[in-house]
Order: sequence, then structure tokens, then C-alpha cells
Amino acid sequence: MTVMEKLVQYILRNKAFTWLILSLVFAGGIFAYVRMGKLEDAPFTIKQAVVTTAYPGASPMEVRSQVTDHLEEAIQSLGELYYLKSENRYGLSKITVYVKKEIRADDMQQLWDKLRRKVSDAQSKLPDGAGPSVVNDDFGDVLGVFYALKGPGYTNRQLADIARDLKNELLTVKDVAKVELFGVQSPTIDVLVSPALLSTTGLTMADIMEAFEYQNKVVDAGAVETDKNRLRIDAAGSFTSLDEIRNMTITSRGGEYFRLGDVAEISEGYLKPARNIMRVGNVPSIGIAISTVPDGNVVEMAEAAARTVSGFSETLPGGCEIVCIYDQGVESAVANNSFVLNLILSVFTVVVILLFFIGFRNGLLVGSGLVFSIFATLIYMWVTGIALQRMSLAAIIIAMGMLVDNAIVVTDSALVNMQRGLGKGASVLRAVTSTAIPLLAATVIAILTFMPIRLSPHITGELLSSLVSVIAVSLMFSWIFAITQTPFFIQEFVREPKGGDPEGNPFQGKGYDRFRNVLSWVIRRKYYVMGAVAVLLAVTMTGFRNIPQVFVPQLNKKYFTIDMWLPEGSRIEYADDAVKEVVAYLEDLDGVCNVSSFIGQTPPRYYLANTAYGPQPNYVNCLVEAESPEKSKELQEMLLRKGNALFPKLFFRVNRFELNTVPQAMIEARFCGKDPEILDSLTNVAIDIMRKNPKTSYVRNEWGNMAMKVDAPYDPVKAGRVGISKASVVTAAKSVGDGVQVGIYRDNEKKVPLMLKTAVPAEADLDALRDLPVWNGYNSSVLDQVTGNIAIGWEWPLVKTYNRELSMAAMCDVQPGCTMAEVRNEIAEEIEAIDLPEGYTFFWDSQYKDQKEGVQALVKYFPLAFLLLVVILVALFGNFRQPLIILLMLPLSVTGMIIGLLITGFDFGFFCMAGWLGLLGMIIKNIIVLMDEINIQRKNGVEPFEAVVEATVSRTRPVLMAALTTICGMLPLMFDVVFNGMATTIVFGLTVATVLTLVVTPALYSIFYKIR
Repeated sequence: MTVMEKLVQYILRNKAFTWLILSLVFAGGIFAYVRMGKLEDAPFTIKQAVVTTAYPGASPMEVRSQVTDHLEEAIQSLGELYYLKSENRYGLSKITVYVKKEIRADDMQQLWDKLRRKVSDAQSKLPDGAGPSVVNDDFGDVLGVFYALKGPGYTNRQLADIARDLKNELLTVKDVAKVELFGVQSPTIDVLVSPALLSTTGLTMADIMEAFEYQNKVVDAGAVETDKNRLRIDAAGSFTSLDEIRNMTITSRGGEYFRLGDVAEISEGYLKPARNIMRVGNVPSIGIAISTVPDGNVVEMAEAAARTVSGFSETLPGGCEIVCIYDQGVESAVANNSFVLNLILSVFTVVVILLFFIGFRNGLLVGSGLVFSIFATLIYMWVTGIALQRMSLAAIIIAMGMLVDNAIVVTDSALVNMQRGLGKGASVLRAVTSTAIPLLAATVIAILTFMPIRLSPHITGELLSSLVSVIAVSLMFSWIFAITQTPFFIQEFVREPKGGDPEGNPFQGKGYDRFRNVLSWVIRRKYYVMGAVAVLLAVTMTGFRNIPQVFVPQLNKKYFTIDMWLPEGSRIEYADDAVKEVVAYLEDLDGVCNVSSFIGQTPPRYYLANTAYGPQPNYVNCLVEAESPEKSKELQEMLLRKGNALFPKLFFRVNRFELNTVPQAMIEARFCGKDPEILDSLTNVAIDIMRKNPKTSYVRNEWGNMAMKVDAPYDPVKAGRVGISKASVVTAAKSVGDGVQVGIYRDNEKKVPLMLKTAVPAEADLDALRDLPVWNGYNSSVLDQVTGNIAIGWEWPLVKTYNRELSMAAMCDVQPGCTMAEVRNEIAEEIEAIDLPEGYTFFWDSQYKDQKEGVQALVKYFPLAFLLLVVILVALFGNFRQPLIILLMLPLSVTGMIIGLLITGFDFGFFCMAGWLGLLGMIIKNIIVLMDEINIQRKNGVEPFEAVVEATVSRTRPVLMAALTTICGMLPLMFDVVFNGMATTIVFGLTVATVLTLVVTPALYSIFYKIR
């Protein structure tokens, strides 16, 4: 007795044990579903870190050469490094570190620790005044619950204090990992002094700075001791109000005393330039973004956070309001609710299909196996930490139709055995033992076809990893329950038919007879049939070129974003004013519910695939919430057509939400070299080529535009005559606009910088700037007498590098209805023909590079999966001919996929590739079941021709049932904007492949075995 027979007999005899295990699986599945994590989308690791370093006063080129280059040299020694990109702006270096895609999420934290050590070691090489460098390795953290506190008439200080109180309460909520505030301005105390008044009084900035230093210094005043106690002397003299600052005494070098309020204007202000600003509907606001712990339930966390916010709102001062900007919990709840509905519908659909083939009772029996397989999968997901999210839910829906395949084959075989007069126990035992190994091999092969996706080092592989894992586990559970629960339920609930005929043929009737005639005709004309199939394949392949190609699908959400840029060199206040007009226009549009704007920087990553920009003062991001996904799409299309015309001051770009990170541009032609002028020339040639193509949009230079600057070169000879240093010149110039920090105002636990500013209009002309007083404490002069010629100059305010080399890209997007692949192919030849000077290089960046890497990563492990597949097939059949028949059938799967995509008009992308790989496993499974029956019949002495015909006829019912249940299980996904391409691939591919399996497989088998 074989192991399989012993297992089946144990299951059938020990009813109490079997019922216990099945009950535990059922209860465990419900428990796991309630307790497991729930997210909106599958988490994936953004394998990037950002290293930022301040270098106040340095030009972008100085930042690049004196800071960025030293840091990148140190970072390059990381063995896991893929490439580096840097943005160099006035006083700021921002390096984005991209690590190799093969690095797994579990190894990332150790890698970031190594990066920190490299950056720390390089600090000694940075110039004075630069640093310290900050490594941001939580760049990809998602803060998916996003609120905004708005209050017309309230200052940013007041709103920030309220937001901090709410943050402290939210941090106590279960499953809240982190709370970030956005739009908080750094407060200052501005000391505005007239240069003329300073000159009259004899006071200097040094006098004011010294007075603040003495006032704010924390010193130990000691204590007084009594007989029993030691009393600490509290000599604190920190300021508690602006009046105390105004009343502070300043002593001049000549010994005269002055009240600060008599020589300066004291007021509350904010650090300039502001890092970021936030508005909700043009009302100043503070953003409050909340993240979930890694294994948390975002639905429950979001609900708990909402209760906390609701309670806190009752304590808000009049006019303040907390509004929800984005709630991942609601999005996840909608997805999970639809999953439950799809599960019920799928089970019902499977049962309805099966009852037409094997009756209501048997249909329920097979359908029960589907439920047990799903519940066991839910237990596995809960134990291993796979949350219910878009990918894992889709995997369960995809698997639903496949999970009954094994049970169908076992049940059908047992029913046929009983119809032939075999007893119920013997029928079940024979059905399991004769099909278990072929079904196991077919199940493993179906799983193997998904292996290249699971092992892909690309971000898409990680994105789909939960989908593959869930499908693989559920398929294995379906096999386990097919050989255990299915025979047990047949024994318990299926009635043994009376009057079985051992010599009879259960496959009789007009339908079966017609199909026999078709098969006989096909076998006799097998070469013509194969020729016709080859022609069909060739014809459909030519239609592939007409299918749009989009690598990762967009999402159908009621939200969309708008990126806007003003010319480089624009003030953040000017950007803030410019976007107010846009927000007012958007709010007046029909169907718009809410508009939030973020000036100077993108907000915290409330959705995983959001792109991060900034800090850059000329940038604005808007998040628009429409009343429905359909209205959102309509608004996007309108803004794509009219946006730039409506707001000519702004560079206007509309973005839909995607599964993958949205690139800065869909097409980037990147040039690298040493000279910015040559790079600019090459980039402009590429830009002209892009603009000539009517399918492009938003054509631009990655560096933006050159911006004006004021050249005021320090003259050491002229300045030396009056004893004024370069530091004094820089301090005087800085006091005109941003101000110079002269001390600290201790506001309880906060340290507020005191900024000394010169009472000269910030928008002063060059003549006023030439007359700006400069003093060193003893001597005074005007700026024009200590510098060279003061004039307007030009510079690149943004300088970018790629792997330590200056890099500039010609960038563009594509018009609606066009794809990146289509447009790039049309402009590629002309751009690639641009003559490059020696030492300069070119490559296609952005989506093209990402997609190319994605496809390479997908096919990387395909040879291994294919080899394992062949090994299993040869081991199963014990020869090479039958595995070769199966392999020759696989290309025919493309026919149905192409026909389906052409009919539906859906795009071809990575998800279609994944669906096609899964389709291969389904096809192989059906062919294995068919050829295994042919082999059984031939072993039983049936003539080859009759064996092929009868085996095909006998396996038609299980093959059709398996195909129909899979197809119907996939139908809900055809209406999902993410999975419609994958679902179409499987539905149409499996439909055509099933027909071909039942017709072409017998023809191929007859050719290989020379059957006539």
C-alpha cells in the first residue's frame, strides 16, 4: 500500500480527527481575517536614501565641488551602490543614493547604517561652515492618514502649537508609528535696525549680539544653605515677552547705555526663506500626517485616529477646523469590503458552473474545497505578516477559479469510477491515487511559472511578491484539500449511484459523439490543422504592434495631483501667490470637493508611489479630491488640455496615481559631461527634436532656466584701507533680506533665533545696494567702496550630477492617448544621432530605463523556472516527447492574450506579462491531465487512435470546468483599472488555450507518435 493510499484511508476512517482539522481551518480563517493587517496597497521598498548638507552662502557650483563631490566619493565605496544623483542649489547639497535592486528589504537597515558611517567619515573633508550631513533613510515611509488644521486669521505659530498638541494625542493611538507636521514655519524674533541710527548711536551688531548672549546665557547661580536645606538660587533672566526684549539695555563701545526698543523695531517673524507652506482651499494650514506600524491594521488605526481627531476638534478655538486630506484606512476598507463581496460571488459562480456539469450537491462539495483553501491561505498570510491589500486580495480572486481545478479532477474521477460500478470507497481511493502525483506536478509547475516574478529584484517584483506568494500557497493548499477534504466529503455526502456498469461508457450522448467526430477529423488532418494554427499565431502576433504598451497601470482614484513650477530663482512667496489663483479656479469647478496646496516641497508621503520634490522655492504641488473617480478622470483630461493656457506663469503638469513611483518626466534624454555650456547645447538640440513631435507635452530642461544674481565681489585692497573684512561685507548684505542671527530667544522649551535685519527694502535696486552701510564695529563704509563692480550676473540655480558627473536631461511627457514607448520610438533615432563631443555620454533615463530593467529582472530567473519545469515534466512522463508536446503548445497562449487586448483596448504591461506567466501554468496543468489519461488508456491496451480520442473526450468535462471556473473567477478583475490587463490576458488566453488544448494537443500527440 502506497503512502498516498494510507493517507486517504486514515482521513476516511478517522472522521473525528478530520472534522476537527477542517473546523480549525474554518475557524482559523475567520480569526485570521479579522486580526490580520489591512493596507491599501502592497508595500515595497523604495531603495533610496537622501543625504542633505547645508553650506550657507555657497553657489550651486561651489556646493557641488566642495561638498557633494567629497560626499559622493565616500558613498561610492559602498558595494551595494547602484548609482548616485545629486541636486545642488544655493547653500544646499541633496544627494539621492540608489542601491542595487537585488538588495532585499530585510538588509536595507544594515545598508543605511553603512551609508551613515561613510557620510560621517567624510565630514572632515567638508569646508568650514558646511554640514553636518543628514541621512534620511525613511524616505519611503508612508504616512497614509493625512489631516490638515486650518484656521483663517490665526498665525502659523498659533496653528503649530495646536497641531503639536494634537500630534501628542495621536502618538498614543494604537498602531500609530509616527506623526509628522508639514507647513510649520520656523519662528524668529526680528530686530529691525536702521543703519543710520546705528551710526548715530555708535552701536554695532556686535554690541547687540553680545547683549543677547549675556541675557540668554544659562549659568549656575549656586545655592544658599540653611541648617537643614540647600536652596538653589534661580537667576534665570530669559525673555518671556517682546517688551522685555525691547527694554533690554545695550552698551556701546563708548560706554553709553541704550534701550533696544529705542534703536530697533522688535517683532515676531518667520525664518526666510520658508522651507514649505501649506494651504487648504487658500486657507493657511498645518498638515498632520500619520503612519501605521509595519504589522498594523491601517483600517483600525485610521478609525481610532479619526475618533481622536473628532474629540480634539471639540476643544479647538473658534474658526479652527481639522479636515481629512487623505485616508488610507477608508481606501483599504473599501478594497477589503469588495473582497468579501467578490469571495461570495466567486464561490457562488463556481457552484453554479459546477452544478451544470456534476449536479448541485457535487458542485457544493467542490465549492467547499475552495472555501477551505482560501481560509487556510488567510491563516498563512496572518502568520507570515502578509496584509490584505490590493495585491494579496487580487491574488485570492485570481486563485479562486484555479483552486477548484484539483478538486474537480478528483471529484470527476471518483464519480466516473462509481458510474462504472466501483464502490464508493474504492472509487475515491482510485481517484486520489491515480491523479495525486500528476496533479501535484501540475500544481508545482503552475507555481513555477510565477517564480520569475517572485524572484525579480526589480521594484515590480517586490510589488507583486505578495500576489505570487498567496497564489502559490493557495494552489498548494488546493492540492492538499483535493486529496484529503474532497475524498472525505465524497464519502460523507455523495450518494453512490445504483446500477453502475463496469463495461459501460459514461461519456455517451450527442455532444460527446460530435466531439469524437471532430477529434477524428483533426487527427486525420493533423498537419493541416497545425499549419492553420501556425498561421493563426503569426496573424495575431502582427496585431501586437497595435496594442498600447504601459509598463505599470494607473489607478482609478478620486484623487489626482498637479505639479507646478515657476522659473528658477522665484521666491517661495511669489509661488504661494501664484498658486492661489489656481486653487480658486479649481475650487469653482463642478465636482471638486477639496484642494490642498503644498508650496516649496511635496508633503509627507501619504501614498507610497508619490514622488518627492524639494525643497525648492519655485515648486508647488496640489492634491485635488473629486467627488468620484470618473469625475477625477474628466477633470484631469480637461486640465491636461487647458492647464498651461489658463496659467501661463506656471509650468503645469497633471498626474494620476500609479502603483509605481511617478517619474519627474516620462521621457528623459540624459547627457553627461564636464561643461554646463556644452551640456546645455546638447540638451537644447534634444529639446527641439522633442518639440517637433506633436505627441509630446511639457518639454523642458531638467535644470530649468538660468537665474539672475547680484555680483558684488569683495575687493581686499579697497576694503583693507577702511579695515572691513569679507565677513562684515557678507553680514551686511545678508541683513538686507534674510537677516543675521544674533542670539537666541528662549521661549519655554523652544529656542527662537533672534534675527538682526537692516531697514533697507528687500527689493532695493542696485543703487540702493551700492549705498548699503557696512561696519565692523569701529569703521563704517558703503558696500560700493569695499567691493568691485556691483552688477547683475547669471547662474544655474540648480546643478545636477549623475555618478559624480555633471548631468542634464531633455525631458518631456506625452499627450493623452499616447504611450511612452510609442513617443520615444519616434524621437529616439534623431536624438541618438546627436554628435557628442569627446568625453560626453548619453542614455535614456526615467521610464524607459526603469522598464528595461524591469523586463530584464523578470526574465533573469525565467531560464531557471523553465529548466525546473522541464525536469518535472520529464520526471512525470518518463520521456522527452510528451514534455516537448507541452512546450510546443505554450506559444499558442499568446494568441488569446493578443485577441483579448485588441478587443478590450487595454494596455500591455508588466501585469499582463505576469498574467501570461500564470496562464502558462494553467495551460500546462490541463495538458498534463489530458496526456496522463492518454497514457493510462494506452497502458490498459486501448489502440493509440482510440486512446487519444477517448482520453480527450473523458477529460473534456474537468478541463472545461476548470477553465470556466477560472475564467468566471477572473471576470471581476476585468473591471479593475489595475488588473484589467492581467485579467484580460487570463480570460481570453485561457478561453482560446482551452479550445486549442482539446483540439491541437491530440493533433500534436498524433504527429509525435505517428498515429493515423
